[in-house]
Amino acid sequence: MANEKNLIPFTSDQSHDEAVKNGKKGGVASGAARRRRKTMRQTLNALLGAGLDVSEQEFVEKVTPRLQALGIDVEDATYQDVMLAGILLKAIRGDVRAAEFIRDTGGDSPHLDMKKQELKLRKEELRFRQEQELKKAESEAGSEEGEKEAVHIYVPDNGRGG
Repeated sequence: MANEKNLIPFTSDQSHDEAVKNGKKGGVASGAARRRRKTMRQTLNALLGAGLDVSEQEFVEKVTPRLQALGIDVEDATYQDVMLAGILLKAIRGDVRAAEFIRDTGGDSPHLDMKKQELKLRKEELRFRQEQELKKAESEAGSEEGEKEAVHIYVPDNGRGG
């Protein structure tokens, strides 16, 4: 765990090799933390996708009416189905946070929509700037060529063929 006592900031007193060594330690620790989170996500997804344990009679009896109300067959239900059904019923009863969760999970998040619009505008701005720079470069190159083309030498055809 990082705290003020075990953090070693890069200073001019620290050699380059020591800084590299400390950076490597941080990278290794970061990788280990990412792997732990990935394993936790995989385990959670496996548990949520598992079928209901019908031997847990009390639990199944409690969730059966909820699932049936939403048209989900208890035999095919997973823990994820039960969880989402419970959240949906809370949302129906007026729980705003549950309603927001359902909306966001369904892909209709205003926050996400705003982020997408912002990204689109940034891309358009970048494209516009690149086009302006290209036009500027072309006009500068064109003006140099224009100066070269401004000098014309005309040789009269005096019929001597030459």
